[in-house]
Amino acid sequence: NFERVIDTSIAYLVGRTSRAIIKRLTKKFADAGFDVSYEQWTILIHLYRKDGQTQQELSNIAVKDKAAITRLLNVLEKKNIVLRIPDRTDKRSKLVYLTHKAKAFQNDLMALVEEMLQEAEQGISLEEMAQCKTTLNKIFANFERLNVSD
Repeated sequence: NFERVIDTSIAYLVGRTSRAIIKRLTKKFADAGFDVSYEQWTILIHLYRKDGQTQQELSNIAVKDKAAITRLLNVLEKKNIVLRIPDRTDKRSKLVYLTHKAKAFQNDLMALVEEMLQEAEQGISLEEMAQCKTTLNKIFANFERLNVSD
């Protein structure tokens, strides 16, 4: 039953696909001259959607622990891509904002991501893609439910 566990399990297939996406997007960013890793991108995309979030909000939405978010933000701050400003309403909390530099290359990064998504979806019908997304969201929801009850 090793075949089910290795070659055909959803966990293996999703993991393999995830690694391929990370590798491709990292290469596209680097080839275009952007010093942004896939991990850093996962934070930027949430800040592009809503600037000025707390580290805790970013941790929750990116499904990463606080230590991982702190490390990512430290690197992004050193690269002058984000800044952390104390929250006026809660002094223990810092709000994370994009710098002008990050805002300036937003459209370029988004275009590269869009290119990568088009590459990923070649030869796949809209119906197949919709079904795939629905299934993956259901699997994620199953784990979310389990994590809440733990």
